[in-house]
Amino acid sequence: MKIKTLFVLMMLPMLCLAQSIEVKYSVFSKQRKEQIEKIMGNRQNLEHKGLFSGMEVEKEDSFCLVIKDRQSSYVRIEPEEDLGDDGDVKIILVGGDYSEEDHAVYKNLTTRTMVEAKDFLAVTYIIETPIPQYDWKVCSESKEIMGMKCYRATLNGTITAWFYPEIPVGDGPDVYAGLPGLILDLEDERNIYHCMSINTNSHSAVAEKKRGKKVSAELFEEIRKRRLND
Repeated sequence: MKIKTLFVLMMLPMLCLAQSIEVKYSVFSKQRKEQIEKIMGNRQNLEHKGLFSGMEVEKEDSFCLVIKDRQSSYVRIEPEEDLGDDGDVKIILVGGDYSEEDHAVYKNLTTRTMVEAKDFLAVTYIIETPIPQYDWKVCSESKEIMGMKCYRATLNGTITAWFYPEIPVGDGPDVYAGLPGLILDLEDERNIYHCMSINTNSHSAVAEKKRGKKVSAELFEEIRKRRLND
């Protein structure tokens, strides 16, 4: 029995590399919560407090990461609806420093390139960049996530990730990658990513890249700031 178990563990990395891996994450936006609380606390908005009743401060979004043949796609799987359950129009936050904007990320781990598709004010912008060379600091600290022993890694003292080395794909949610294992949980300055499920024998394909207007990362930030401050 021990020999059989050891053989399965040894084969797991090879199986993971050969199969399509599908990971679903819940994503909580700390930035959204801060902005909603700021808007609702504004004196000028107190008399219109009912208009903000549909804002979900603790709302979480769902994303799906699919990895196959050293390529991956990270896309939203439960897009926000234009109408709420009661038929009221959903309020989208737009301010000088924040707005809700849908996005997707596509990585090629062989060429070390990444494509971000950002839907902003009815326009899809395509940003192509190299995958960042993250300077992760791997710690000996570990914890179990869904029964899997994961290890802690930090980045720049502000980002904490938990990765599972038995799935050695070196990928993770959103733009994050570069650890010796799949990132299950991660927290950065803006979001908290939490793994909800993993399927290492998925039939899902990597999502096709969205089409849009190609811009540099710097130009997108200029456009974003200019449009929000118009």
